[in-house]
Amino acid sequence: MMKAILNKPELVSQLERELKGIEILCAEYDNGNESVIYQIAEQIVVIFHNSSQAKALVSQLKLSHLNMYCSSQMYDSKSLTNFIGLLKLTHRAEKGWSYLAKLDRSALTTVSQENWWNNKKVIIDSDGTPFTRAKIIKSLASSSPLALNTSGWTVKDAEGNKSTISPIAETVRQIAFELLESFRDVDVNKESKLYK
Repeated sequence: MMKAILNKPELVSQLERELKGIEILCAEYDNGNESVIYQIAEQIVVIFHNSSQAKALVSQLKLSHLNMYCSSQMYDSKSLTNFIGLLKLTHRAEKGWSYLAKLDRSALTTVSQENWWNNKKVIIDSDGTPFTRAKIIKSLASSSPLALNTSGWTVKDAEGNKSTISPIAETVRQIAFELLESFRDVDVNKESKLYK
């Protein structure tokens, strides 16, 4: 079976559909439907991940020159705790500790796509294992999710009670936020270096 080669207008339209889809799923997630996190990851993979089966939309459209917004804190290698770079830790009386996506436009800096997707470590767990956006997103979008080690995601409150909280869902939400903000004012058709 031959794979259909899409022309530029079709690819632009597909990228716009994927971004709109992510926006809709983010709204669902914000309304309490955590299960959409896997669909968000799948749509981000279509946009960014090059594999032997498929070329990422940004590659097909020749958009890799576009910078991405990044909200991650800098990793401090001297830190003794695990590093969760994209989130803030909050405490609510009824729920205890939880991680929250920052969703803050003012905290954004620009980085290259390669840095954003593959190089920048956004989580380092208690075993010192680093996770990039690509590793987290590809893991959630694949049929065999990466076992993310949660041993280091334990938080102690003032009374000494421990709770383990996973940062993964909120990290994906923050990655989606960065992605949507990065493309918000981009004229994909104009920026694309694809000429057909």
